[in-house]
Amino acid sequence: MRMLLVVRECRARERFVAALSALGAECDVAASARELLTAMRHCRYNGVLFDVPTIVRTKDFDRKLLHALAEVYPSVRLRHDPATDAIFALGSECGPGSRDGLSVFVAACRDFLPRGLRRGERVDAALPAVLWRVPPRPGCDGTGGEKTCTTNISSLGCFVFSTAPWAVGDSVWVEFPDIAREAVRAKVAWHEPWGCRRAIPGVGLTFLEIPAALGEELVRLGCDPTDFEVASPPKRP
Repeated sequence: MRMLLVVRECRARERFVAALSALGAECDVAASARELLTAMRHCRYNGVLFDVPTIVRTKDFDRKLLHALAEVYPSVRLRHDPATDAIFALGSECGPGSRDGLSVFVAACRDFLPRGLRRGERVDAALPAVLWRVPPRPGCDGTGGEKTCTTNISSLGCFVFSTAPWAVGDSVWVEFPDIAREAVRAKVAWHEPWGCRRAIPGVGLTFLEIPAALGEELVRLGCDPTDFEVASPPKRP
């Protein structure tokens, strides 16, 4: 399991890294906005940890980026107390406030499928969609699948409204009836259950392929086509 730690102060960094190692988690450290972007674009992570003094005092961090990371990844805010050497963790995955928050957070991250930072910007789009747990039969009218819609989409994946029980790593086929005849193979990258937070329930899907018709629609919506190669399977010789 690999984590990304955003921290600048040396003593706090050493303490956080040691605590994560003791919990069985490797971590990369970003002390600047440039290091953060480089790490997110080249590695996949199970979660992100923010040192509170770093993100408050360091002016070069893009607040929109930090907010987006907290939406996409399990995240936690950390504070190191130099007087007691204690670590305090605050976040929705940490449970009630306590000194055990970091261990609770790390345990929760084990169920999150590691992922990198999406390179294509999300576009808000309510596209009719049908979710399938097995490949749909050609020519079916959606009966047997979960009829729903997307809330946003990018060249690497989409978020689809759903109250069904999904798990990170589940295989899924998603149809876009208004766009393409063939279902798109995808995988559940993250799941927002119904009623757990004041958030839209559903699944964040990573596309495993991009049919031509879907690719054309993504371009029309304003998604960056240079990222399609990332989500598509390798080309045959």
